[in-house]
Parts: sequence; structure tokens; C-alpha cells
Amino acid sequence: MNPTILLVDVASAERENWKAFLENQRYDVYTAETGESARQLCLQLQPDLVLLHDHLPQVRGPELCRRLKQDPLNQLTPVVLISSAPTPIELEQGREAGAADFWGLPSSLGEGLGRIQTLLRLKSYIDEQAKSVVLSLARSIEAKHCLTDGHSDRLAEYAMQLGESLNLSEEDLEELRLGCLLHDIGKVAVPDSILLKPGRLNPQETEIMRQHPITGEQICAPLKSLRPILQIIRHHHERMDGTGYPDGLYGGEIPLKARILQVADVYDALINDRPYREALSSEEALEILRQEAIQGWIDASLVGKFTRICQMGDYLPGRGRSMLASYYV
Repeated sequence: MNPTILLVDVASAERENWKAFLENQRYDVYTAETGESARQLCLQLQPDLVLLHDHLPQVRGPELCRRLKQDPLNQLTPVVLISSAPTPIELEQGREAGAADFWGLPSSLGEGLGRIQTLLRLKSYIDEQAKSVVLSLARSIEAKHCLTDGHSDRLAEYAMQLGESLNLSEEDLEELRLGCLLHDIGKVAVPDSILLKPGRLNPQETEIMRQHPITGEQICAPLKSLRPILQIIRHHHERMDGTGYPDGLYGGEIPLKARILQVADVYDALINDRPYREALSSEEALEILRQEAIQGWIDASLVGKFTRICQMGDYLPGRGRSMLASYYV
């Protein structure tokens, strides 16, 4: 995937020269010439870099930079303010607005390209480091209680096997694996008194727990490397009959990778101990999956494929320990 650059500048031959030059360097380049069009394109594109010339009509560069950075999806997007002769006051205003840098006009296209490449390498490095932190945070949530340890790793293994049976691409399988590892990251915002409760949750506690898919999406959204899995995180508790949450999606409206995760998630919940019951056998768990498919909660075709995988002996694990609360939350 090519990096995306947004050029914010009044229409001119010079802007078009920059656009053509950067496209020849294998960047996807978009242009905006007003503050509002820049804001809208930032929301739609979530670019890797914004080059903002500080001579737009009606809005100063630092103020527009501040507006762009207010969107959570673009908080990590570097915005470079470009001015022919920035004053010390303008430099300070740019820093306060969250600008990554303040450039004078590059003396050549080559000089500008070098600066752009440096910023994009830095952004990629920061993004990968932040992804590592998020993955560590997800594992720390599981580590809070012995019943959760290893759940996401097992879930990823089951889901990958099911995904392979559907001939998903390597890219889709990697997104599925990452989605499994991070699907419950939003539980970082759930109080321990609820997360670690030894038993079923009351209605008030359930409502708090049901916010975790939305919270998880919000945590991961600023990182470009995690954006392909946002739908998995947000929708892994939807139901095929439309009674799930948070959006009440119905049937095929639920993304395929989220439906795959659901089947694996329910299965792992059933074959591992809980505070209020012992683990079920694989055969018992598969029967419950079948009943839930009949009731219209999970994808019946995926349950059928997963059942065949298990019956072939690929996944008949021994009893272990996993989930804290019902897999419905």
C-alpha cells in the first residue's frame, strides 16, 4: 500500500508539479485548497502526511493544523506547516498546534522528497512501536486473571484454521490473527470489579462490559497498521439475527472476519473452565455452537466448517482455563 500524502495549498502550477512528482515516487497524493476541504479529506483518507502551506484564505496554518489534529484518527498524522519565511511567533504557534515540523519552501523537489521520506520513516517507526505497546496492553489484560491466560493465542489459532478453510488470502489471515489478539483490548477500560467478577454480570455491569468493542476500536483507530482490523474489534459481538451489539448488524452486514472470530471465541469459551462451571468437551461445545447457529446467533455455515475441522482431529484440545465472564459480553 502506497503512503498517502495530502497537499493543502491554493490551486497553482507549482502545487500540480509537486503532486505529479510525488505520484511518480509512488505516493498517493490528494489536494485541498480550503480549510474545510482539508478537514473533510483528512477524515476520509487518514493520510500518512499532511503538507500544509500557510497562505490559505480565511484560515491560518496553525489553526487549521489544530483542527486536523483534533480528530482522534489523525492524532498521529504528521502535519508539516510550510511558509516562505516563518517568524519565531509563527514557529511557536505551529508547535502549540501539534505540527510535526515547520518548513521554509524547499529549494528543489529533491530536497522536499528527502524531508518527506524522513518523516514517513519516522511515522512508520512510531506506528510499529505503538502497535507493540497495544499488543502488550492486550496481553496484560489477559494476565490479570489465570482464567484468561492464553485465550487470544488459542482464539487466533482456531480462527486462522477456519480462515484457511475459506481460502482467505495471507493478508486477510494476518488481519484475522491480529484481530483475535486485540479483540478485547477495550476491556482495559472495564473496572476490575467487573472484569474479574467470579460469576455472571448484573444488567448494569453487562452494559459497562458491552462498551469494550467501541473502546477497543477507539484505542486502535489512530494506528494505520491497525485500521484494517477495526471492524473485527467493533463487531465481534454482533449476532446474525441482529440482536448483538454495539450496532445491531444483521447477517452478512457483520464482517466475515468478525463472524469467524465469533465461532472461535464461543468454542474456546466453552472448552475452558469458568468460575461457575467446568470446561465442556469438544463434542459438547460443538453441539452448543450448532444450537446457537440454529437460533440465529452465529454463522451456521462457519459452524459447519469449524465442526468438520474439529472432527478431523485438528482441534480437540484438552481442558484448560480461559474466559472470565460469559462469551456474550
